[in-house]
Amino acid sequence: MGKSIVNPIAQTYGTSAVDWQETAERPTATSDAPYGEPAHATARIRLPDGPAAEVTIAEAVWSDRFSRPPWWLRWLLTLWYLGWSLPTALMLIGPDRRDRAFWLGEGPPEKSPFLNGLRSGLNPRDYLTSPEVRHLMRIVWRLLTLAVLFSALVGLATAHLWVAGVIALIIVVLLSTRLNLADHVITAAARDTEREALLDYLEDRLRWLERRSDSIVIIAHSQGGYLAHQLLARDGGRNQEKVIRFVGVGSGLKPISMLRRTRQPARLAVSWLLPAASLCLAWGLLPLTSDDSVMAGAMKALSITTMLMAMPVAALAPEKVSAQLDAATEALLPHSLGDYLPFAVTGMDGSRWALVTVGVLITAGCAPLVRRFVKPTNRDLLKLPKGPGIKLEWREHSSQHDMVGRMLLPALPEKVEQEATPVLGHPLRDHTLYFAPDGILVRQLAGDLLSDLQAATKQPFGAKEWRDKVARYAQALRKQHDRRRMFHGLLTLVITFVVLIPRLTLGASLPGAVVHTWLPLGVAALFLSYVFTGRGRTSLRKTVVALDIELSGGAPREPLLAIVPPGRRPVVAAALALGALLAVTGALWLTRIQQLFPHWQLTHPGAGLLAGVVLVVLAAATASGYRVKRRWALGAAVLAALPPLTSRVPHAAGVSTWAAAPGLLSATVIAVLVGIAVIALTRTVPVTLPASEQR
Repeated sequence: MGKSIVNPIAQTYGTSAVDWQETAERPTATSDAPYGEPAHATARIRLPDGPAAEVTIAEAVWSDRFSRPPWWLRWLLTLWYLGWSLPTALMLIGPDRRDRAFWLGEGPPEKSPFLNGLRSGLNPRDYLTSPEVRHLMRIVWRLLTLAVLFSALVGLATAHLWVAGVIALIIVVLLSTRLNLADHVITAAARDTEREALLDYLEDRLRWLERRSDSIVIIAHSQGGYLAHQLLARDGGRNQEKVIRFVGVGSGLKPISMLRRTRQPARLAVSWLLPAASLCLAWGLLPLTSDDSVMAGAMKALSITTMLMAMPVAALAPEKVSAQLDAATEALLPHSLGDYLPFAVTGMDGSRWALVTVGVLITAGCAPLVRRFVKPTNRDLLKLPKGPGIKLEWREHSSQHDMVGRMLLPALPEKVEQEATPVLGHPLRDHTLYFAPDGILVRQLAGDLLSDLQAATKQPFGAKEWRDKVARYAQALRKQHDRRRMFHGLLTLVITFVVLIPRLTLGASLPGAVVHTWLPLGVAALFLSYVFTGRGRTSLRKTVVALDIELSGGAPREPLLAIVPPGRRPVVAAALALGALLAVTGALWLTRIQQLFPHWQLTHPGAGLLAGVVLVVLAAATASGYRVKRRWALGAAVLAALPPLTSRVPHAAGVSTWAAAPGLLSATVIAVLVGIAVIALTRTVPVTLPASEQR
């Protein structure tokens, strides 16, 4: 009912600081309350040796106030609507709030971040580390994840028909019960009569509060954010007289607004035609982007390069100095230049060009419709009307990963969307945990409550100090979240790369390799998601405990985290990543050489594999902002050097022992790369958070 908002005050100042008196709902209708009296509570806030004030908190549970179709019809209507609105649902994996500067750049075109990104394309380092590339990679990553999940479902259903039956039965049962949340969305987006009845109910609850309060704050979660917005926009803003603040949390305002707009024929046509055009272009151009000879050639070139570095230096000399080294080289080296290079792209027949032509024509035909009917960047689309003298403050809170709240379009008015709210970093769980007792949002809202009491009573409630401390720790949580999520993504990328290499080497295309390796990719994704979500929960609790201690008057805690500045990461990460690649491929080639020539005394060929694992984890951690130990990188370099230092290969008398050591060139390059990384780490000073001042 809202007790989670005042609980932080009780935890900080003691239980005597909050006197909570709760009244249950009285559903009996009266002339004064046609919908009955809502469940509400009176909270008296009294700070130790300080002022006291009283607030009324009421809830409006709208989910039971509309009629649902019969259960046997509900699931059919839901599936039909979801299928009809499928293109709009794809917005959930499209650009999000982090991509705002890329897609909705402010100012004239010459100052657009996108154009600046294109201009900086001549500088590979600047371009690859630019926000534009990160935004694009986020979308591509979501599409690949969706492809893996879809392939997993299709694979399971094809291999085991009973799995398909169970999945279908679960979907039908869920859509037939009250757990069918999609039916709530359909009611708000497509059933005008039911929606207006809900708004009448919410308006009655607002009137009940207006009779008992001088000022009102509305806090609405999920779909309630859309309904509250519609309530405040009714009849030119007639319901805003006493509302001083509207707070949307993980609001469904954007997705439901998009669904309502697609009810217009032109917008519905565009929503279907543009994805259709994209599919035509993607399918038509597939041979150009996924030709197996290109990928196989790239893998072969990489393989040959690393093999040469794993061979003894003497075997690479112009004159062969040993028959055994000569035989090893001949067995492994290619015999023609064509073995190094990928050649012709095939598959672009007439049907492919026809699909490309259709895609281009559809896109061109949609252009006038988009200009005429679709205006996604119009900030006035969802702007609340305000009457004379109304000073309504509107805020929207969402985590960066909440699938509902993170949507970018349609754009909200300026300064409405707040900085990302730290939760866990999970697309689904974030949406349900905003008001968790150990969350940061309830402490932000508690600071707003103290600020409102201070403004109403003209008495000091310590609101500024409270909000400043919460802001510091919220900033630290955001940085910690960004660091953790990037580490998660890079590790997933490494595992994906390792899983796909065998198929790519055998000539599979990239999309085909992803689809056919859904099982290991799915298992790895689920495992890493579980690990990092749990870590996120632990970090959040630890940070909130430190915040509560400081709010209670305790001494500020030592910094909870140290983050490597972004400008100091590329050199270290690139050096360690390249070293990891050489260590792993060198270990694989040494193992192969040992199989071909068992009489060669190759020792510890797997040490390089272990070194590669250590180096790639360190590279991912550094690129994410973690400060890694230098001794870990040096230890990995020692592991990579074990095979050339301890192995013995027969060679001619005039050849130095070091020249016949297998893997020496690879180990030397790894040592140089690790040395560069260690020097860069030595010169790096991490930023500690929470800072005494906001950075």
